[in-house]
Order: sequence, then C-alpha cells, then structure tokens
Amino acid sequence: MLPQLQTLAAMPAWLSNTISWLENFTANPLLLFCYGMILLVLFGWYFATESEKRKRDVGTVLLVAVGMLCAMALTPLDKKLKGAIDIVGGSSFTMRVQPREDEEGKKVAVTVQDTDNAITIIEKRLNASGVAEPVIFRQGVDRFVVQMPGIKPEDAAKIKDTLGKAAKLELREVHPQSSQLAEQVAKGEHIEPGYKVFSYKHAVAEGTPEESEISTNILLNRRVAIEGRDIVAAFPQMGGVVSITLNSKGEDKMIALTTPMTSRRGSIAIVLDGTCISAPVVNSEQPLGKNFVIEGLNAKDEATQLAQNLMNPINNPLAFDEERIVAPTLGANVVRQGITAGIFALLATFVFILVYYRFAGLVALIGLIINTVMLFGIMAMFGFAFSLPGIAGIILTIGMAVDANVLIYERLREEMEAGKSVKNALQLAYEKAFTAIFDSNFTSLITALVLFWRATGTVKGFAITLTIGLVSSLFASILVTRVLFRWCVDMNAIKKFTFLNLIKSANFDFLGKSKIAALVSSILVAASIGVYAIKGEKSLGIDFTGGTIISYAIGDKAALPFTEVEKTINGLTLQKAAFPQEEKNLVTGRLLTIRCDAKDAPIIESKLSETFPDIKTMNLTPSRDGVSSLLGKEFMQDSAVALVIGMVLIFFYVSFRYRLSFAVGAIIALFHDVIISCGLVVLLGNQLSLIHIGAILTIAGYSINDTVIIFDRIRENLRYSSGTLKDIMNEAINATLSRTILTSGATLFAVLSLYVFGGPAMRDFSLMIIIGIIVGTYSSIFVASALVLWWSKVTGADYREAEQTEAAHVEVVG
Repeated sequence: MLPQLQTLAAMPAWLSNTISWLENFTANPLLLFCYGMILLVLFGWYFATESEKRKRDVGTVLLVAVGMLCAMALTPLDKKLKGAIDIVGGSSFTMRVQPREDEEGKKVAVTVQDTDNAITIIEKRLNASGVAEPVIFRQGVDRFVVQMPGIKPEDAAKIKDTLGKAAKLELREVHPQSSQLAEQVAKGEHIEPGYKVFSYKHAVAEGTPEESEISTNILLNRRVAIEGRDIVAAFPQMGGVVSITLNSKGEDKMIALTTPMTSRRGSIAIVLDGTCISAPVVNSEQPLGKNFVIEGLNAKDEATQLAQNLMNPINNPLAFDEERIVAPTLGANVVRQGITAGIFALLATFVFILVYYRFAGLVALIGLIINTVMLFGIMAMFGFAFSLPGIAGIILTIGMAVDANVLIYERLREEMEAGKSVKNALQLAYEKAFTAIFDSNFTSLITALVLFWRATGTVKGFAITLTIGLVSSLFASILVTRVLFRWCVDMNAIKKFTFLNLIKSANFDFLGKSKIAALVSSILVAASIGVYAIKGEKSLGIDFTGGTIISYAIGDKAALPFTEVEKTINGLTLQKAAFPQEEKNLVTGRLLTIRCDAKDAPIIESKLSETFPDIKTMNLTPSRDGVSSLLGKEFMQDSAVALVIGMVLIFFYVSFRYRLSFAVGAIIALFHDVIISCGLVVLLGNQLSLIHIGAILTIAGYSINDTVIIFDRIRENLRYSSGTLKDIMNEAINATLSRTILTSGATLFAVLSLYVFGGPAMRDFSLMIIIGIIVGTYSSIFVASALVLWWSKVTGADYREAEQTEAAHVEVVG
C-alpha cells in the first residue's frame, strides 16, 4: 500500500484548512498556469543575470517556489500517489478493434472513430459492472488499453468475457430453402446471390442440456434487416429470456420484414456477434411490431449480461492482444521489493556521497532529497501512476543524479588544487561543468523521451519517471546545490573543502591500447551476434513472440514443489511446450512462473489447481501476463524504431554540439554497447523482453553521458593545449577518469539493489543495466575516443586549430 495521511477530521483545524486550500490550488488549472509562468520568468532571470548575489537570491526564490508547488501537488498524499496494477493488483487488457464487414462481405477499415466508439461503450459496460475508476486510453488507430486497479483475478475472467463481446445484434431473413442449400453453399457447391452462410448454435432437441448444443449452418440474407442501434431497451427475464423493445424505425423495419411472412411460413434469424442464436418461425397472421424476445439463454447470468451488452453494442468485433492479471499478493510483494530496493539504493548513495565528499556531500544530499520531492510532486501533479518499472526508473535516476554532483566536485577539486579561493573555485567549477552536465543529461533525455513516445504498457511508466527524474536532477544539481553553496560562502560557513581522493590523477596511455581494445570488442560483438544466430527465437520473451506467463507468489510457504509442477505440466497435451521456472527473492521468497502458449494457460491453471490443493487452501491466486503474437511482432518493430530514432537524434545533437567525427565515434560506441549488452544477457540464459528495451535505451543514454563528458574535456583541452591529438585525448580521459569510475560505481550500487531485492522482472532489467554500465564505461574510455582519433588520421583534420580559432572568435564576440 502507498503511504496514507490521517483523515482531515482527525487533524487540527488549521492543518485541515491548509491542506484543503493546497488541494483546491493544485486543482485549479488557471492558478497552476499563472504559477508556472512566474517560475518560467524566474528561470529566465536566473540564467540571464551575471551577478552572483542576484543569482543567489533569484535561485532561492525559485527553490522555495518549486518546493512549495511540489508539496502542494503531493497534498493529500493518499489521494495523489496512485499505484499501477502491478503495485495494487488488478487487471489490464490491450484490445484491438477489428474490421467489420459491409453488406457485400467486404472488410471495412477501422477508423479512429470506431475505436473511440468502442472505448465509450467499454467504459459504460465497466461502469454497469461496478468496476471502480477504470483507466482507458487509446493506442494508435485500432487499439486501446483497459486498466482496472484492484480487480480480483477471479473477477477478471467475467469482465474479460463482458468486454470481448461486441454484442452486435442483427435480425436477418432466413432463406426459404436454408435447410437444403446451406450445406451446399458452405462447401462451395452452390452460389446463392444475396445470401451468406452463418453458424447456428442450438440444442439437439427441446429441453436438452446446454452441453448437448450443436452447431450447424444456416443460410441468411446478407442485408441486415434490423440492427442493434434500433434497440431502445433490453431487459432480462426469468428462464433465460431477454425482452427487446425497438424504436420507431426499428418497428417499421420489423413490420417490413415480417409482412411477407404472414402469407407464408418464414423465419427470422437472430444473429449475435456473427453467430445465429435463434431462428424462430413467424406464424402470426399480423406483422410483428416493436416488441419481441430472445430465448434459450441457459448459462448463469447470460441473460443479464446480454441485456447489458445489447444496450451498449459495438459495431466492430474486438480481439485481446495483451492481458495482465496481477494478484493482490504479487502486488504486495512488488511493493516490498520496490521499497527495499529503494531504501538500499538511497542508503548506498547517501553514504558514498557523505563519506567521499564530506560537507559538500551533505549539500549534494540535500539536493538529492529536493530532487526526489520534485519527482514525486510532478508525478502526482500529472496523475502518473507508480509501477514497478517506474520505481526502477526512480532508483536509476537517484544513481544517475550523483553524476552531476561528482562532475562539479571533481572540477572543484581541480580549481582548489590550482590555488583558487573557495568562492572563485565554486563559481569556476559550476561554469566549467555546466556544458558537460547539460549535454550529458540532454542526450539521456533524448532516449527517455523517445522511449516514452514509442513505449507501451509498463515500459511507459519507466520512461515517465526517468524523464521527470532527469529534469529534476538537472534542476537540483545546477541550481539547488549552487544556491546552497553560495549562502554558505556569503555567511562564511565554508573555509575549505576536504574530499577523499581514492582515484589519483594518472597519465595512462589509454589510446595506446586501442588495438587490444579493438580485438576485445570484436570478439564480444561476434559472440553476441553468434548467440542470437544459435538461439534464434528462444532468445526472445513473450513480449516479442507472443504467449502467456502464469505466476504464483508462493513466499515462504511449502507449496507447489518445482519438480512436481514440472512433471505435471510435461504430462499435459499442449499447443506448445511450457517452461516452468522458479525464482527466489530475499524479500518475498519463492515465485513460480510458467511460460506457455496463450491457449494452454487455462488448461495449465486448471490442472495445477486439481493436482495441488494448496493452491486453493493457501489462496495462491495466480497472476497472468499474456501477449498475442501479432502484438509481439509490433512490439519488436516499435522497439527497433525507438532505438534507431534515439540513435539518430543523439548523432545529430553530438554533431551539432561537437563535430561529425565525435558523433560517428559516439554512435558506433553506442551500437557496440547495445549489441554486447544484449548478447551477454542472452548468453547468461535470459530472454529479451519489452522491459529490456527500456534498459537498452537507458544504457545508450548512460553510455553517451560518459562519452560526452570525455568529449567535452577533449574540446576544452584542444583550445589550450599544444600537444598531439593523441596526447590531448589521453589527458582528457585521465582527467575525467575519477569522475567516470565514481559515477559508474554509484549507479552500480543503486542498480545492484534492484538486482538483489527487486524481484524477477527487475532482476532481468537490472542485469542488463549492470552489464551496460560496465560495457559503456569501457567503450567511453577505449572505443569512442579511439574512433575519433582514427577518423582524424584518415581525414587529416586538425581539430586543435579549428577549436582554437573558434575559441578566439567567441572571445572577440564576447
């Protein structure tokens, strides 16, 4: 459960009044807009002014104003922080609107209006079923997602059945010779213009049980005589009967349909969702009017559900492309895993900063706290729900937020060692670190925004928190800590800075090892590509191939022994082979997962319930995560597009900010990192899933972050150094080495907490991030700069002369 505040009734009057005022303020769009415009003006003032005192004062106002806004957005906490279904439990369905047929049997393309109509009807059905606060949103032209937090797994099947029925009611004329011609038309032996064969489900004889129902063919008129839109009311009655009332147009159509039948024995077919459910004979001497009944509905509540659906018909059939059902026990485990991982990540980060940077670390710690408040406040302000990948994004953001602080403090160390005063050293450290911080965060932001744009489902939650986290960490590291330091200097609270210096300055010839690095990289890339060629589809998870994962959160209970479960599943006749797997977590105990074909999931669940009574006695309700093969292919295509778009945008940005050769080196290094990271993950026995796409783009952002900081130092050295390009690059890599190792280590601490405490899904994600950080750090040092050096030799470009000319031009203009 998310944290909750006391009710207003239990609070002091002044506090309840304050909270009510804050809640009303944040709920008023006009007030929020005006507040935001004031903040925007203050931001512009802060960056435009050159006076350090004015910058301090404006920054202080900004800090207080942003902090108040985020605090207001979080009030009251229990109403503003919402959990997604993987946190609170519930169900989620991704539904696809399929093309309908016209009177000539041709497919009619799905439009946005068709999908919006389906969304409206589904919302009405859910409200009629008593589902509280469903979340429905469209994805593309023909898909929409239905999320129902808090729905129990046992109720999800009924709701799925209700959602899946288009409830498209049609009345059609039965061909007078249907009994003789239907089978011939169905077999293609005869063509009857204007008529079409439908499936007709009916009992063998009157009074037979539902199990004796058979399906035959019936020949019906292609033209629909009466549609669902002609229905005014539908009421369930006793005995499996639904009473139908038509509107005036429907009554006219019914009269026109049955008038010719008064002189002969004619039949009307009642077709529901493409299947004939009744074909009564009209024996009346008078045409039928606006009232009639549908009989023969034997299943429990079938008449009630049909009546509800008929009042909300959908013109197009629907298909389920993705299904997620999360049991409350699994959701509770997710919360414990997320909280535990978050606490350890925070503690590891805080201890590192305080021990290594002493007083400056305390200032950075305050900045991280404000960063966290901003992140939660913005999430609450825009109504984003927290999911497990979202929690992972927060933890990763905390680790990456240390990067800017380390970069500033390492610059501060250099300025202090050069004999600068505390005041001047601080000012120069922030000024020199700004471009590297901005460029590295902006390139990471590019990948986060691309991920948000192209992502779906749980990955979107990760993209949201990562995007917000990058923005808030940029604000906290550049503005908040600088304002705090400035107040400390003006109040004479800082005389000097004391830092640990475990990574001493060196003069290692990194680029001299470029041939060895090229050999190592070639071997790793070849091995990574080779593992895909060998494993093929087995290297991909259900997100890309389609299928279902059934999960049992067993905890510390002695139930469902793995070997017995595996034996039971192997004894079943299934569409495809099923693969059970057991995971163990330090926080939540055992988790049993079974990967199988979507059609086999009900069979496996039923057999396990029958074989292992503990499932019912211990209330081990399974969770289910299913994806259709069609959606899996689209996920793969969208993921590839997201990766390419992210790479292209990074290429253009680095080209714009630096040089073409730098961009080429950065992009090749990124592809190098992505290929090796994915290959090593699969080589270790894991399957690539949708969450790994988030990890891949995060790796790309983190790797380019490292690379850009080295490039920024290379560009600075080119303007003031007189050595060879190789020496200048080596000097830049050595100068930023401590920052590279420290930030990689801090982020690794945060991600390791995810790996140890975050559960199976987060373990896969964090494993790729861990590999990506190591490979990305290696490529930033040994690959990217070596490629730039190689390019300069091939093209004969003189970067030093170009940079010095540009720097001189900037000074003259300034």
